[in-house]
Amino acid sequence: MSWMLGLQGPPPQPENDNQRLLVDALAFRDQVMGILGHDLRNPLSAITALARVTMQRDDLPGDVRERLAQMDRAAKRSLSMIESLLDFSESRWKGALSIRPVVARLAEIAARVIEELSVANPERIILLELRGREPFELDPVRIEQVLSNLVGNALVHGEAGTPIEVFVDVRDSEALLAVTNRGPEIPADRAAFLFQPFTQGDPPHPGGNRSRGLGLGLYIVKQIVTAHGGTIAVESSGALGTTFIVRLPRRTR
Repeated sequence: MSWMLGLQGPPPQPENDNQRLLVDALAFRDQVMGILGHDLRNPLSAITALARVTMQRDDLPGDVRERLAQMDRAAKRSLSMIESLLDFSESRWKGALSIRPVVARLAEIAARVIEELSVANPERIILLELRGREPFELDPVRIEQVLSNLVGNALVHGEAGTPIEVFVDVRDSEALLAVTNRGPEIPADRAAFLFQPFTQGDPPHPGGNRSRGLGLGLYIVKQIVTAHGGTIAVESSGALGTTFIVRLPRRTR
């Protein structure tokens, strides 16, 4: 019955009336979740926009500015969870996430993501190493999502006071992305399940970013990478830390 939890992709075809009723009920639930998710994005986006505009006022007391900043962060986090649920629903019922590949520069995408995360986490150091800056065909919005999820995961589980290392290498046949954090080693038996939905790792490292999500981030990362025809793997050791490695093949026309 793991399919009922959405752990194994699209549901099987019903074989009898009871299964058909169950499939219809789950489809209706996902439709409601999708509609609710889309409708919730608008008011949450309005909250973040209003908070940002109000924070630009010079006459705001410090405590009011901090409360607005907290509202902005909470609304953004809610938006992120909604997007994750919508992506999960799409991948489960369609079998894969949709992508819209265009010619883009992976180095620029990575730099933009790192800048945004560095601003949101000023107490952490995120290092970016780039090799190869030539254009590459991919879905820039989805790849931003991949990098944001991987670096965000590293911020949660990485040891405080150690840098997050991001490596991007665009080659003739593929693009390689690697995100490394220093922290507890991930046991091999647990690593095998990291990309399953609703799977969460150990509690965040003391002093790290303690914000935890729904356990969908790495699952969605894998779905995006797979939709690009790529692969993702994890390597972890006590001495070298944990590295997630993404390989995207160069698309041929």
